[in-house]
Amino acid sequence: MNSPTTSNPTASAPKPSQNISNFQSLCCYTNHTSHIQIIRLVNKTHTNWQRVIFPGERFLFEPDSESNLELLVNEGISSLVNCQKLLVNLSV
Repeated sequence: MNSPTTSNPTASAPKPSQNISNFQSLCCYTNHTSHIQIIRLVNKTHTNWQRVIFPGERFLFEPDSESNLELLVNEGISSLVNCQKLLVNLSV
């Protein structure tokens, strides 16, 4: 005998907007060069981290407020990018 399949209308998958709303801000950095770069998050709370980014690679991260991304390239040359310029538009 086949038993009828029942569904629970209250148990549904979360909507994408519910997951996205948990992020305060999301930034994306893409290495558009042909060289390996090291990126370092610099902020006032000293919650620093650094990552190696390969050519063409994209990296998503959640910065603190007023954070900057330091780009370290060949020969120790570095530059700072305000994370506000790297914000991802999360509108659904």
